[in-house]
Amino acid sequence: MTLGRYDYERRYRRRVWTGVAKFGALAGVVLGVGLFAYQMGIEQLKGRDVTLREEIATLSRQKAEFELLASQMQQAARTAESRTAELEGRIQREVPTGDLARLSQLVAERLKSGLTAERLSFIIGQAQMQRNCQPAENKRFVLATPLLKSGARGTTFANGAVTVSGDGQSAHNTQGDPESWYDPGQPVTIKITAIGGKTVTASGTLPLHQSLVVDSTEYRFTFAPGQRSFVDVAADRCAYP
Repeated sequence: MTLGRYDYERRYRRRVWTGVAKFGALAGVVLGVGLFAYQMGIEQLKGRDVTLREEIATLSRQKAEFELLASQMQQAARTAESRTAELEGRIQREVPTGDLARLSQLVAERLKSGLTAERLSFIIGQAQMQRNCQPAENKRFVLATPLLKSGARGTTFANGAVTVSGDGQSAHNTQGDPESWYDPGQPVTIKITAIGGKTVTASGTLPLHQSLVVDSTEYRFTFAPGQRSFVDVAADRCAYP
């Protein structure tokens, strides 16, 4: 009986120690796997840290480059704005406007037509505020229309030196039929002719203004609607220039 109990206890202890050994081996394996995984995790974190640091350095360089580019662009924009303001001021100072623009265009046209700069300079230099003019002549003449073309249609000034004539559109009665007299609300054409054939025209709705220079005299005409069929004319004759 004693021997059987001893064998039982010994087998029991052996099983216990075997279990402990298996548990220890299993624990060692688990611990080893854990340590290996931990080490791998540490290495991965180190690698990720290096990668992140490199990305941060790259982004920092790019940020510095962008900031420098933005600064250069802002400087360029300020320079362009300053240049634009300078050009606008120069344009306002140097490009003629209003009456000066019209005079500049007229001078350009006269130069293009063949008139010399010396002649233009002389004429402009001779112009004065006070002009030497004779009293105005006031006359009237019948304006020709499609239904009124026969006979003399016009008048003369300066003892026949200048002839004025013209034509217009027929007026219409209440039935819409054309009349022989002109319609003052429609455009007309006035022709001014000097002895020798020099001619200028004025076209548009009355009143109209036109000038004609003959030798050393300037004739300035104002045309306005008169009584039926008539155009009233006021003519100034002044020394030129």
